[in-house]
Amino acid sequence: MDVQDYLVTLGIRPAELSGLKELPGTTKDKLTPLVLLAPWLATSPLSRAVDKFEESYPSRPYFVDVDTYYQMNDKPNDAKELWSRLSAKPADLDAWWEILSQYPNANPCLLMAERTIESARKQIVWAREHDRTFCLRMNLAEGIGSGIPQWMPALVAELAAEGANDYAIVFEFGWVQDPLLLAALASGYTNSFFGTTPPEVPIAISCTSYPKDFTVFDGTKTCRFTNRDLLDQVQKATNHPKIIYGDWGTTKPRTYGHASRPKNRIDYPADNSWVIARDQTDEVSFQDAAQRILKSEHWSGNLGIWGEQLIEGTAAGQAFAIDTMPKMYSARINIHLHRQAFYGHLPPPEALDEEWSDDDL
Repeated sequence: MDVQDYLVTLGIRPAELSGLKELPGTTKDKLTPLVLLAPWLATSPLSRAVDKFEESYPSRPYFVDVDTYYQMNDKPNDAKELWSRLSAKPADLDAWWEILSQYPNANPCLLMAERTIESARKQIVWAREHDRTFCLRMNLAEGIGSGIPQWMPALVAELAAEGANDYAIVFEFGWVQDPLLLAALASGYTNSFFGTTPPEVPIAISCTSYPKDFTVFDGTKTCRFTNRDLLDQVQKATNHPKIIYGDWGTTKPRTYGHASRPKNRIDYPADNSWVIARDQTDEVSFQDAAQRILKSEHWSGNLGIWGEQLIEGTAAGQAFAIDTMPKMYSARINIHLHRQAFYGHLPPPEALDEEWSDDDL
C-alpha cells in the first residue's frame, strides 16, 4: 500500500461519505483515508458500514481502526454488539480479523489498548499473511486515547532490525484548540520512539481544530487553521524525511448530547482557513450565505469539483443545491479534501477525472 502525503481520518457518517464519493478519481488517488469503524446509522451487520465506505471510495486501499468515540444507545443489535467487542480493552481480535478478511483493501490499525507486544506481533503476522499494510495508530486524544504502549520502543526496534517498511505511523490527537501546541510533543515522540524507523515509513501527525461553537461567527468571517504549520514545525524538528499531513477533513470526532438545531450557514475551505457565512441574530438563507462566500476574497470558483459547484448553484437559487445543513457539510468536506490532497498544486478542472455530473446539482 502506497500511503499518500495526505492522511485523512473519517468517520463512517453520511456527510463524510457523500463528500468523499463526489470527489474526482484523481483526487481520491491523492489521499489515504483512515476510517473509524462504527455501526452505519442503526443498521446491521457492522460490515454494512465498510460496504458504505467502499461505495464512496472504491477499489483503493485505506486504513481502518475502531471508532472509540462511538457510544451505544439502549437499542442493541448485532452491529452494536460486535462494535463493543472490537472496542473492548482488550479487543476481540478474531472478530476484527473476520471483518477485515472480507475487505482486501482494508489495512488494519493494530488494536493495542491493554494488549501485549506478543499480541502486536500476532496482528502484524496476520496483516502480512493477508497482504496488508498495517498502521501503528497511537490515540493521544486527551481523555479518550489509550496513548503509546510501554512496549512500543521494543516493537519499533524489532521492525527496524528486520528492515520492515510495510507500515505507517499515526500520532492522533483528536480535537484540539490549537494544533501548533502539539509541535513539541509530536516532535519529541517522533525522535524518541521512532528515531530508528526507516525513512520510507510515513509518520502522520493528525488532529482537527474545526470549530465546536459557531455562535461567535457573524457575517462572513475567516477562521484560520494551523495543521500545515504544525507539519512544518515537526518536519524541521525531526530528521525523519516522511512526516506527512493529517486532519479530519473538516469534521470532528463523534459527540453526544442535546445540541440545538444549528443556524443556516455556508462554510468554504481555503488552503489554510475556513470562510464561514452565518448571522448571529437572524437566520440567513442558504442562498444569501452562498452569495457572501462567492464575494469573499478566498473564493476560487475554478476548482472544477462538486462542492464548489454546489455552492455556486445555491447562490444562483437552484432548486437542488444546498437546502439542508448535512448537504452543506458534504460540500465543505468535498472541497477541503480536494484542496489538501493537491495542496499548493491545484490542477485545472480539465485535468480531473470527474466522478459527478450536473445532474447532481
